[in-house]
Amino acid sequence: MKKIFILFSITAIFLIYFLLFKVIFNIPRKILFENYIYVNNNQLISKIKPIINENRVWQINLSENNIYFFENSKLKYVIPIAYQAPEDKWYQTPTGYFRIGIKKEKHISSLFPVYMNYAVQFYEDFFIHEIPYYLDGKKVESTFSGGCIRLEKEYAEKFFNLAKTGDLVISYKDLKNLKIKEKFKFPVNLEEFYIRQRFNNPIRNRWTFSKNRKIDYIQHSGIDLAPYSDSKDLNVYNIYDGKISRIVKNGEDDHGLGNTVIIEHNFNDRKIYSLYAHLSEINKNLKEGEFIKKGEIIGKVGATGYGCNYWRIGEDGCDKKSALDIHLHFEIKTKPVLESPIDANCFIYKRETKCYGYTPENPENYGYLNPIKFLAIE
Repeated sequence: MKKIFILFSITAIFLIYFLLFKVIFNIPRKILFENYIYVNNNQLISKIKPIINENRVWQINLSENNIYFFENSKLKYVIPIAYQAPEDKWYQTPTGYFRIGIKKEKHISSLFPVYMNYAVQFYEDFFIHEIPYYLDGKKVESTFSGGCIRLEKEYAEKFFNLAKTGDLVISYKDLKNLKIKEKFKFPVNLEEFYIRQRFNNPIRNRWTFSKNRKIDYIQHSGIDLAPYSDSKDLNVYNIYDGKISRIVKNGEDDHGLGNTVIIEHNFNDRKIYSLYAHLSEINKNLKEGEFIKKGEIIGKVGATGYGCNYWRIGEDGCDKKSALDIHLHFEIKTKPVLESPIDANCFIYKRETKCYGYTPENPENYGYLNPIKFLAIE
């Protein structure tokens, strides 16, 4: 009887430890991999659409501070980010689709007297590299400015050795921890979309090679929200009670915004306008001047602009065959116009033009509000 009791006790202890081990290690995995899907042999594949037909993909999740490397659609490595650039500055870490460029094992910054070893270019002036250090060997502090992504030495070296010129890079933020104020409805389903391009995101549009890099970039005036590959709800929703101020059809002087709806809201004794662009279709029941309730469907996300499905992953154009860049371009602004509420010119397509979807510097200086700050609980 005593031997049976001892054997039973050992078995019970083993089961308890096994269950604790399972719980401890399953919780973080579930949190870490919410943006991915388990397939055969417990392999992870991404839910983000642009990995189609790409053998090597780096996904930079700025919400999780992790870089994920996929090869042949299977997750191979996870590399932690030590620091990223501060958000809401002109040099914030860019979001969007990019390609790995030049690589320099020993690199001195052209703007600051620091070494940035194991430097891998992922977009124009922006690199992924080891934590910089001054010429005397002292590491920079976390408050050191700059839009690059910084890794601890061992991870920087690993990334440097793994990355190949031409690899696809997707830099984004997820929405899983975003809490929306009760009075608002988010314009898309939070669980089925991610931020493909955020507010004030830097887009290089000229190459002056001046030390003042601000003049080489324009800034994104809204947020681009893209669906995951398994998303079922592609509807676009009105964020707050209001009046339909303007409906623009794809090709009708849409300036690249495609099917667009602008809604007027009375908020805290002022008029605010929400803009929903690149829609694949507009709710046929909507009419200019009529009331629209919070949460009412405006249309569906798409890739429309310039009279066609213009926006692509890669080179844009009506005659291109690459995958459609399906997303919602969403703005909050102080006038019911397609361009910037405060007049500004942007250098786009090698010429000066009114600013549509972008501004010369921080959009808040040109009559835009940061949609995430406006809608979400801080």
